[in-house]
Amino acid sequence: MENSNIESGKYKPRFDFEKDQKTDPPETGSISELLEELNYEIAHASDGSKAKHSNASGKTITRKELKGVIDFINSTLGQEIPSGNCTLPISTLKTIKLLYIKNDSSDTQLLQRISKPGTIKATFEHWTERNSPRNEKTIKAASYLMSTLKLEIDEERLNQIHINRLTPSKLLEYYARHIKELIEPIYMAFDGNDEAIASAFMFGAHQIESYQPSTILPSKESAPLHERLYIYLLTLPFLHFVGEYQQVVESEYGELSKYKIEPLFAHAISSPTECDALLRPVTSLAAIHFFLQTHANELARLVHQATGYELRSSEITNIADETQKVLHAYVFHEWHRTDLDVINISMADCVAALSAITIQKKIKTKYTPYWKGQSSSDKTASRLLSHLDTSRDIEELYEEDYIPQGAMLTLYHRYCIAYALLFGRSNRMEAFMRFQIAYLKHMSIAHSHFDLEAGNEYERKINMFCEDLIQYIENQATSHTM
Repeated sequence: MENSNIESGKYKPRFDFEKDQKTDPPETGSISELLEELNYEIAHASDGSKAKHSNASGKTITRKELKGVIDFINSTLGQEIPSGNCTLPISTLKTIKLLYIKNDSSDTQLLQRISKPGTIKATFEHWTERNSPRNEKTIKAASYLMSTLKLEIDEERLNQIHINRLTPSKLLEYYARHIKELIEPIYMAFDGNDEAIASAFMFGAHQIESYQPSTILPSKESAPLHERLYIYLLTLPFLHFVGEYQQVVESEYGELSKYKIEPLFAHAISSPTECDALLRPVTSLAAIHFFLQTHANELARLVHQATGYELRSSEITNIADETQKVLHAYVFHEWHRTDLDVINISMADCVAALSAITIQKKIKTKYTPYWKGQSSSDKTASRLLSHLDTSRDIEELYEEDYIPQGAMLTLYHRYCIAYALLFGRSNRMEAFMRFQIAYLKHMSIAHSHFDLEAGNEYERKINMFCEDLIQYIENQATSHTM
């Protein structure tokens, strides 16, 4: 086949991403030219000589073979590729080629693996920034695509993207802080009235769930396709996280009925001395085993009083490793990576963690981590606590993310349930979780705009609405009409 890109016998592809290559919008090409290049590359080596035909079927690549990639672009990235031999920006044709080659040359079901939650099941196991033994094929494929796409994104624009689209872990930290700041006025307005606080959270959750921003967003988002795909892949772990997090939290509402925990500490809220004794930090993650052993009798008695389950003091030592991992989830959630010697764990924290583990040993909930393309051996359902792998320590978690996120977050959530029940605050906690999920779902929608400006505008409007909503709730509290 004659190819216009051959000069002096040396073939130069036109539709490959290259470092510092300009892809100005005026530069265009056609689907036919892309197909010509793809078919030429199948049959020729890089020096232009005839290659051993790598296409085993001997078929010519046609528009039909590109259909899967084009459908993915149209449905996922919101950029319409017309049918027929259309003329397109060169960067669009490069993106089509990159996805087609990567999908065709791998056994990873690439387009399925990088689909949005909703198209496929949401999964915590989609991180591009963690050293995880799970879902490696998808993570490697997504990382390869991103490293290729960024070759032709201007450095200034790349910096702008990363300022506006933090890594999923940093983004979750940011939203956790933002929600905390957002709801602080509710706690102050109702000053310890737990039922009023719960009602305010539930009211806020319903308002946020039903809110639709007015349509002042651009009707056609303007970012070039390769940039949109880069932002999409950068954002995808966050979209997956929010999707499965919502599933975990909502499924846990049913588990609340199994948590027959007495509100042992409810009376302490009105007793500053007793409340201080329960809430004062008394131990650290590094010293937790010694603390549990030293206070085993008292802790066993409190857990028995709270749960009704007999717990010998010797059993406290047996579940010390699991307790440490659950308390680490609490510490990490509150302060992120922290020196293990920092004293930040209270007696109430210990009772809540031990109660959650004791109940889990009775109800034996199972959890199976999920990701697209997992092997049958990866689908084995294991009990929640077995995922904690007590043979490995906490520091190793930062080197290799060996605990499935779903198992860890479910156990952390159960610690929160136990803690709330011990203080008689389960309604308040459940209402807060609904508020949090309602807000995060809107942030997912904001981040589903793979055009920075459109996504930022959506987020700005939601945040303005939430601030006005909190102000309204405060005003209602002041006038005692809520």
